Amino acid sequence: MHILISAKSYPSRKNQLTAFVAVLAEEMVRQGVDVTVLTTQSLTTCWRHRIPLCWPKSKVVVDTHDGRREMTILRPFTITLGQGRFGKLSQQIDRFTKGLVARLLKDKPDLIYSHFWMAADQIIDYAIRNDIPAFVASGEDEIDIEHFVDPLRIDQLRKYTRGVICVSTKNRTESVLHQLTDNSKCIVLPNAINEKLFYQASKKEAREKLGYSQNDFIVAYCGRFNKRKGCRRVSEAISLINNPSIKSIFIGIPAGSDVEEPSCEGILFKGALPHEEIPTYLNAADVFVLPTLAEGCSNAIVEAMACGLPVISSNLPFNADILDDKNAILVDPMNVEQIAEGISKLSINPELRLQMSIAALDAVKNLTIENRVRSILQFISSRSEQPNGGN
Repeated sequence: MHILISAKSYPSRKNQLTAFVAVLAEEMVRQGVDVTVLTTQSLTTCWRHRIPLCWPKSKVVVDTHDGRREMTILRPFTITLGQGRFGKLSQQIDRFTKGLVARLLKDKPDLIYSHFWMAADQIIDYAIRNDIPAFVASGEDEIDIEHFVDPLRIDQLRKYTRGVICVSTKNRTESVLHQLTDNSKCIVLPNAINEKLFYQASKKEAREKLGYSQNDFIVAYCGRFNKRKGCRRVSEAISLINNPSIKSIFIGIPAGSDVEEPSCEGILFKGALPHEEIPTYLNAADVFVLPTLAEGCSNAIVEAMACGLPVISSNLPFNADILDDKNAILVDPMNVEQIAEGISKLSINPELRLQMSIAALDAVKNLTIENRVRSILQFISSRSEQPNGGN
């Protein structure tokens, strides 16, 4: 089977955003799928944010159980004009670019798998023209496609898409409410971890490797440095506690239109990390805190839980499929006092941390990327023969 993945972006060595797309694509290759990834790289965005450009076509070598296989990454250049008044034009440019590149493919794919609804709109014309089954992965923090796509195209997506893989019940509900699909076409599969990278390891050894004290209580945050994710609220909560033995790790970069950065005392690390280095920092921590305002299903939370960390996060619907009162302290994400209370509670109660750690590990024991991709491929196979618009 040859799958064409349409995505908003694809990570590079110098830009690790959307690493979850690479994790999924590489696991598809390991399970015997031929994969081509089609994304775009905006010249204007790269210039504005000083993001290094990648070659328009490259190969990624994936180690599999029986050797090594390659997948192709296509990154044609485009120009985008932001998400404001010219957002529709940006979407049209990406749609034209992806359609043109797809038509030049030497081998027609058997199936199209789009990461998020906007990426699906960018490739749906090619799918219809070539009678290729189309599937969508809905993992948006907020589905806002109606701001950039005309109603007739949304109707086209609803009729032609064979199935929708939702990362949370919240995303399934939103996809249906936005009239992008029907419940009968959806499956809920929370995000998953690469268990070869993210697993509980010795905290003592992790701290020794990083040069951190064994006696400190360490709070970990991993996400973009902006208001939505809440890094400053975590920083303010730590400052509010005012305990010099509480230290922090902030993994991420400033990104988005609402950039904020942490500034509390006792920051041990602040900045970006290659995806494969994150587990060491998580295993050095005592708790993971992410008071995010909007998610599909947070990869960072699932990865932290796989490292055995108790979680402090938002009491909002997008967390309901993975978090409960056994593995997390759920708070109002805008309430700094509640975040501080959660951190303080865990810092003085090692028995509670242990109980929540065990519960976190139990909650994600089956959320491996291998299991998730296997379930996706089974779902795709079961629905590929469905007629367009059918149930």
